[in-house]
Amino acid sequence: MSEKVDVAVIGAGVIGCSVAYYLAREGIKVALLERESIGSGSSAHATGFISLLGKEFSPGPSFQFGLESYREFPSLVEELEDATGMDLLYQRRPSLRLALEESEEELIKDLMSWQQEHVAVRWINAADVHELEPRLTPTLRGAAYEDESAQLDSYRLNLALAAGAERLGARTILREVTGLVSEGSRITGVRTQGGDISCGTVVVAAGLWSPFFQHDLGFPLPVGALKGERLLLQYDGDPLQVLISSPKRGHMISRLDGFLSVGSTGGRDYDKDQLYQGEDMDRVPTETARVELMQRAIDVFPDLENASLVQQLAGSRPLSPDRMPIIGPVPGKEGVVLATGHTTKGIHLGPSTAKAVTEYIQGGCKQVPASIELFLPARFAGLTQADFQTAGLHVDE
Repeated sequence: MSEKVDVAVIGAGVIGCSVAYYLAREGIKVALLERESIGSGSSAHATGFISLLGKEFSPGPSFQFGLESYREFPSLVEELEDATGMDLLYQRRPSLRLALEESEEELIKDLMSWQQEHVAVRWINAADVHELEPRLTPTLRGAAYEDESAQLDSYRLNLALAAGAERLGARTILREVTGLVSEGSRITGVRTQGGDISCGTVVVAAGLWSPFFQHDLGFPLPVGALKGERLLLQYDGDPLQVLISSPKRGHMISRLDGFLSVGSTGGRDYDKDQLYQGEDMDRVPTETARVELMQRAIDVFPDLENASLVQQLAGSRPLSPDRMPIIGPVPGKEGVVLATGHTTKGIHLGPSTAKAVTEYIQGGCKQVPASIELFLPARFAGLTQADFQTAGLHVDE
């Protein structure tokens, strides 16, 4: 006889653990399945930068989804820290979206033309930037100043969500899911190396490994691997008091553990010929990325010539063909929900994804929440070949 739960969640990254936590909080019996360990995929190497200013959000539902998630974090972090005793290194600070060249200034101002209707952001000139942080390069043109962005440790968040879900009754099962069990058009459970698990609903939150299930679903799950690398530096000067990013040079953030995070390589111009390192997770750091990231950082913050490298992190993110997440029911199938393909916004969109999936399941999988209509898997019906190369080159992190 197989085990029985209400919902089986495949994948224990931030998305899967967020879904498990939100479901368990509603009293739903959840099994969280993971083939390796909690947070062993894309979430482990993520920056944890939670900002609304990049080009990954578009006007309308996409931006509102990101805004909803952003607003959820303060209470969620407090809830998780109280429940688990973990410090998630969560910080809320002003941010600067720097322009060091004309093309960056044009992009930032174009995005601001609609972002400032929803976020407290304004353009400031180079003199104003240097008043906030005089150590930045004298050649910068200006920046978008946002009253508040946020950042936390993504791996700690992942662990806290899993621990929080377990405290609420969820069961974590470290087994590889080898397939889906079905009766006609309904998915009724998951098949694992240790036996089948029956359930009312399966949530596929397997990130890069989601395409493994497209055969059982008879539907395309277009998720590709976008490799990214970042650095943790030891810098003995005063920490940055603002969270810094730039369209062409990535982020620069003083973390609450004292390290300076610099990155990332995904989607940047220099790595057009090395964006994809196969179809699976690539955790191997490269010298090319290390040199490039350090040079970018010094371009922005010249005194980082005196910083030392503590750690170089590498991994792949689950890239969708349009860089938007894939959330919702699979056409022609019952008893299954997708929550995957979040590209570089998995940490940021974890709460809003989990809220939407929980609402859908609680409603008996009858009515798709309006918040995810833009992200439904149905948009890929009939897809035969996904253009991950083009999608990857337009990623902004």
